[in-house]
Amino acid sequence: MKFEYGTFQHTVKSRNCAGMADATEMEDSEVKPSKAIVPQVLLSVSCCLVGMSYGMSAGHSAVLLPHLQSANSSLVIDENTGSWIASVYAIASPVGCLLGGVSMDIWGRKKINMVGNLGMIVGWLLITFAENAAMIITGRVIEGFSRSCIATCVTVFVDELANPTFRGFIVCSMFTCVSIGIMVISSLGALVHWRVASAMAVLQSVLIVISFCFVVESPTWFVRKNRLEEAEKSLQWLWGPEKDMQVKEELNDLITRLRPKEQYQKTSIFKIQIMQTLRGVFVARIMKPFLIIHSYNILQAFCGLGILTYYTVDVISKTRESGYEILDDYSVTVLVSVVRVVTIFISSFLMLTVGRRTLSLISGTLSSAAALCLGIVLFLRHLDAGSPLLPITESKLTFSLILMYSGAMSFGFFALPSIMIGETQPSHVRGFACGYIYTINDLLLGAVVKLYPTMLATMQIHGLFLFFGVSCVVCTVFVYVFLPETQGLTLQQIEDYFRQPNVMWLTRNKYKKDEGKIEEIDVDTVRRA
Repeated sequence: MKFEYGTFQHTVKSRNCAGMADATEMEDSEVKPSKAIVPQVLLSVSCCLVGMSYGMSAGHSAVLLPHLQSANSSLVIDENTGSWIASVYAIASPVGCLLGGVSMDIWGRKKINMVGNLGMIVGWLLITFAENAAMIITGRVIEGFSRSCIATCVTVFVDELANPTFRGFIVCSMFTCVSIGIMVISSLGALVHWRVASAMAVLQSVLIVISFCFVVESPTWFVRKNRLEEAEKSLQWLWGPEKDMQVKEELNDLITRLRPKEQYQKTSIFKIQIMQTLRGVFVARIMKPFLIIHSYNILQAFCGLGILTYYTVDVISKTRESGYEILDDYSVTVLVSVVRVVTIFISSFLMLTVGRRTLSLISGTLSSAAALCLGIVLFLRHLDAGSPLLPITESKLTFSLILMYSGAMSFGFFALPSIMIGETQPSHVRGFACGYIYTINDLLLGAVVKLYPTMLATMQIHGLFLFFGVSCVVCTVFVYVFLPETQGLTLQQIEDYFRQPNVMWLTRNKYKKDEGKIEEIDVDTVRRA
């Protein structure tokens, strides 16, 4: 079988797979010119800047709250107000997710990304010049709304502009920069006044708005809006000069798959959007990727990375009560951020060749082991006879397990659920589906973060990490059974996979196509609808 997508034409051999996906087995029969490298670099730079801004905003409360709750703070808050400052950021996000998902299909991916970053600027400025807690909470609400618009739009934007080979790398690089942003804001929180740190974050959002001025709108969106001349210009920018043949081929492919039918041409833009979203939603090929990726994101929300991100200093301080300190709380917070950056940086490069499933399973296995072991070590501390471990041994073990847990979660569970939202959803429901899933993600995150003080009081710190460990185990099992492999596949090929009868990844080899009927399915094999 052969498939063509823009640049490459491959001959693919069907083969059996058991367990995790192996590397794609393909024989190149013809190699055509590739898309221009400069647009891909500009797209990567813009996404990395978005990632840093996202990380600085998400990690801000972890270093902001200790400053505000200190005795010498110029703006003192209580614990309840602090929990609102941390959680309202996520609680405000669902509205942004829903509006962002619908708006990017109406007004374009690029415009909504730029509007979202303008909102981030407003939010940071409110926090910088806050005179009371209400201004800080308002700033966090605006940041949460704007961040959710950006999160919903930017992955779809990359999925539609990036080469299939580099799609995962670019998106994962953005999440690497999210970790860098968390590390930067943690470092600034430890070194400078919180108002100065907030003011410096404004510059990051300004750079993002400028960078998006040099990137084109998605040709997929232009075709869906029947703006074919602009779609052709976008493709010419992506392919570079002297690639007219490739531009025409990709444009014709997009028109065939995405152009609105003639009867919708004179319908209002909002009615078109509603009809295109609702048409054929409740069918297997739509519901399978939606439910699988939605479930993956829901399970990941209970694995604890959100709480560790928003309450880093507090969580670390609760885990070390043995009397021995290897580093102070702020230094450990920065070190945790560094570990996250390193692990997701490694994961970004591995994503060029290693499958999504493999990275997810490695991440889930290591984070499960780290969280469960940490929970057990902390539980031993509360025994009547006391912990059998020496205080110095307990401190070193706790310190190591926190770093291992943070790094393992960042290696896969941090980025992959979000990366796979945009690339698995069919084109005509992609905006709505992404917006909805991000909405539920933020509602769960907001609830978990808001309930952290209650969970801590009820389960104590050892029970909390045991809960995280069990959640990681459940999520890992789900990945092993259901999650498909998408590395290196075009968006059309991913859609074609979900047209097959199997729901579980483990049962994909039971289906075979024999003389026009269903054949053996392997994500490493090119599938035709």
